[in-house]
Amino acid sequence: MSYSYNAYPWGRWVKWGILALVVIILVSSSISTYNGLAAANQDVQSKWSQVENVMQRRADNINNQVEVVKGYVKHEEKVFDDIAAARSVLYSGSSDVKSKLEADDKLAAAARSMLVLMENYPDLKASELFSNLQTEIAGSENRVSVERKRFIDSVQAYNTKVTRFPGSIFARLMGFSPKDYFQASPGAQEAPKVQF
Repeated sequence: MSYSYNAYPWGRWVKWGILALVVIILVSSSISTYNGLAAANQDVQSKWSQVENVMQRRADNINNQVEVVKGYVKHEEKVFDDIAAARSVLYSGSSDVKSKLEADDKLAAAARSMLVLMENYPDLKASELFSNLQTEIAGSENRVSVERKRFIDSVQAYNTKVTRFPGSIFARLMGFSPKDYFQASPGAQEAPKVQF
């Protein structure tokens, strides 16, 4: 006499129990993967917001300090105009990420140009006002650099989740795609030059 697996009354329940367990594991894994991707995406967005916040702070503080220094350097209007133009783009609510990064690069270059001016103006170099500007520029540059690093780390963590198997399959199905890293402008490695 041959016994069938289904001959036992509990055999059918075992099959349904195993099937239910597999479904529960798949659903739990899917929910966990989605929540991880969503959290990583939000982390990237919050880090970018902080980069914008620090760029805005730099624009505000440098502009205030530059107004004080303007009295010393009347004929260097281009640096001041560049700072004002970059600030207007940073303040614009409709500017996209690329425009804001370009404006931030211009603001950083103008700020570095202000530091170079002290070589040409010994009285300005000795001024407490210029010293404050110099300190503010250096501090702002450091803050922006730190926040950019945090943003890059956040993008790396997100991209790892989106591209690593098996999360990559789920990410594609749910519309998550890798994000772009921050990239410095092409001339960022060159020292600023001020000519009169």
